[in-house]
Order: sequence, then structure tokens, then C-alpha cells
Amino acid sequence: MNAYTLTPDDLLFFRDARPIESAGGHGARWPEPSVVFDAIHAALWRAFPDAAQPMPWEHAHRFGRSSQRDMTRDRTQRFGSLATAGLFPVVNDEHWLFPAPADVTPDLEADRWLLAPALHPGANPSANLPKPLLYPVANLSKPSKESVAPWWASNAWNSYLNGQKPSAQDMRRQRDLFEDEWTTGIGIDPDKGTQDGERIYSAQYLRLRPEVRCGFVGSLDMKQNGDSTHRHDGLKDLFASHSTIIVGGQQRFCKVAPFGSGTIPLPIGRVEGFESSKLAGHKGFMVKWVLLTPAIWPLIDGNAEKGIQQHPGGWLPNWISQDTGRVLLKHRSGTVRRVWDERRGRTIRVADSSSDIAATLVAAVVPKPVPITGWTERLHLLRDEHHWAKDGPAHGPRTTHLAVPAGAVFYFVAKDASHLASVLNWHGLDTAPTKIRNRRSTLMGEKGFGLGVCGTWTPAEIKG
Repeated sequence: MNAYTLTPDDLLFFRDARPIESAGGHGARWPEPSVVFDAIHAALWRAFPDAAQPMPWEHAHRFGRSSQRDMTRDRTQRFGSLATAGLFPVVNDEHWLFPAPADVTPDLEADRWLLAPALHPGANPSANLPKPLLYPVANLSKPSKESVAPWWASNAWNSYLNGQKPSAQDMRRQRDLFEDEWTTGIGIDPDKGTQDGERIYSAQYLRLRPEVRCGFVGSLDMKQNGDSTHRHDGLKDLFASHSTIIVGGQQRFCKVAPFGSGTIPLPIGRVEGFESSKLAGHKGFMVKWVLLTPAIWPLIDGNAEKGIQQHPGGWLPNWISQDTGRVLLKHRSGTVRRVWDERRGRTIRVADSSSDIAATLVAAVVPKPVPITGWTERLHLLRDEHHWAKDGPAHGPRTTHLAVPAGAVFYFVAKDASHLASVLNWHGLDTAPTKIRNRRSTLMGEKGFGLGVCGTWTPAEIKG
């Protein structure tokens, strides 16, 4: 994957989920990850509009989910391998910033400047906690009305993940990055398509500081002329000839420029050194996982015939057992091969060997959810009771999801700490990553949801 920066020509507009009729146009906020994905996907269609004559580096695919795809349909879908992560603030074309972790207190001078799971000596300490949590999270610092700077540079993140206090110079307040501007306009009559003097509205826009850009990483991995041994990144072709794309609402133009080369400029999580964080009385090490981007874990209905267990989703990742807190992910090793899956009726990729990960979720710090919604001209999940709709996709509002916000912290006790880090770090165990290996959001991982990094934690000993 390659890194890029976006430079807007003027103001930006990123509306939240509140109806504009009742709450106005609240658009001065940092956008969710899906915004840049949708902008690039639309730019690809504008740049290469002829589906009948695809580019030599692209291959079309059929509409629908792979498990329910109608193989009699024509291959009308394109650019399915697009994957992005961002947007992130970039200061002075150098420093990438990321949302601050939620377990940091404003008193960075205190010895205990981090929230931590409290190990109660009494009986049944988890009586009031939602399943499967075992410990509440305690704040041992002094009460304060101050707040933590919401944006951290990679240096601050790296210090934090190594148990060291970050420097204030590596943190930014919102006012350091952008300002919000309110403007008043005349609404449009939806029937006539003309201005309606009776509809006056106000809208809030985001204006970046002169030294601030938006950064993202992305790729469009394609087979070169259908040959899987020769790969091609289609984004290079897009931005080489179409360096201006439309991002956000109200047709806002942004210039795209490559950002350096080599490794992806996201914070690197811990991959080793967990031996010093063994939890007394437990057969495991203390590992925490912190979200860099929001994650969506939906309700999953049980299906005994398919061996699917019901899961509440919401704040609890779908890959954690709701009853025991056990991590359900597999640690894979060896080479990847292709085999025929009789149940799915298609070829799938599997590792030569895989093993369970001995790790359990014991505590969590999860701020209030972020609503993720929008409008689409192509509803990819439009279907009837048994089959995908024969009329094809249609326009309409997207399903609204409540995402766990970036900065949320999940605390684990892991016997196989490095195995857990290999599946939770966005980069796995690679310390010089050139690709995103793990996207732990059940939905929209390809749009940059569910990226996280691992660190260690120290319990808060509560006496009495």
C-alpha cells in the first residue's frame, strides 16, 4: 500500500448522522474512514467509465456477496480490491496524527497517568460488569476538569505503547488542526430543482489550518492482464492522470499527492517484550489492544444449521466469546494454499496450519459510539427473502451502524502474547510494514475500520 495526502481547494463538509432539517448541517468534524474510500471509488468510475472496455490491469466481478453470488449474472462490478485507511491529519507534510487512546488521564505528570483494570480482593468483583468482563477500570490520578489532547503523533503513540509518558509537543488540540465556519444558504426545492426562498439553512464547514493536510493509505491490487503472478496497483494509474478527486459533501475538490515511499506511516504496536507484563495469579501476560480507527461489530443471529452462534456485537468484538471472553481468532503459520470448500461451493485460501490463541478479554474502556451512515446509489445488500434482487442494486440510505470509536482500549490476559499481537496489530508482527495485514472490524474493514495496535498494561491494585 502507498501513502498519499489530500489538500482541499477550500472548505470541507463532512456531515454527521443528525438530520439537517432539525439540527442544521454539522459538517465541521473529522470524517469516518469510509469517506475517502467512497471518494476514491467514485473517482475510479469517473476516470475509467467504460465497463465494456476495462483497463488491462483490472478484472470485473459479479454483484453480491461471495457466499450468495448468482453465477449467471454478468461481471458488471469493478474495483472490488480497493482498500484504504484514513483520513488522518498530517502537519507540515511530515507528522501524521491519530486519535488519542481512551485510557489516558489529563494528569500526565502523575505516576499513574493511565486508567487500569482494578484487581479487587473481595468476592465477585464483576457483579455489575457486562459479560464477559472480569475487572472494572479505575482512575488513580487526581480529579481534573482538563481533557486529553485528542490527536497524537506517532512519537506519542510509540511512547505510550512502550509504557512511557508522551511529550506534549507530540499532541495537538482540535483548534490546532482546523476551524469550523458557519454559512447561511438558500435551500433547493426538491420538486422544481430551483432555489426556494422559504428554505433558509445554516451549515458548518471545516477549514484546515494552512500547514495541515489529510493523509491516507490505499491500494487497488489487480492482476496485470489477468496474470496473478504480475500484480498492479490501479491507484497509481488513477492519480497519475486524475490527481483531483471529490471528497465529502457538496462536491469539494482535493488534490492528491504521494507521501514518500516505503513503510506505512501508522504507529507500530508491540510485537515482543511481553515477558515483563505477566499478571500475578494468572497464567498469562497483560496485553491491551487500542483502536486507531473505529470498528463495527454488528448483532449476529444464530444459525444452528450453519454452526453460527448468536453474538450481541455492539461494543464487544464479534471475535470474542460473549460468555467466556475467549479470543476466537486463529493464529496461522506456514504457507497459504487454495482448497475447495464443499460447504461454500467455492475455492478458498487457507493456511497450512492454524492454532487457537489462548487469550481472554478481562476489561475494556469504550467511549460512546459513533453513528456511521450515509447515502448510496448502489445498495449492495438489496435482496428478497431467498435471492439477490434481480433488478440489481438501487439508491437509498445506507444502514446506520453504531461504531466503537478510535481510542477504545481492550485488556487481555494472553498465554500466547505474540500470537495475539500477530492477529490484532494492524501490521501483524512486521515492524517495517508495507501492507495492512489485520482489519478487525466485522464490517467495512476494507474501508479502514478496525485498525489497532497492541501494548501492555499494569493492573491497579485496590486495597480493602
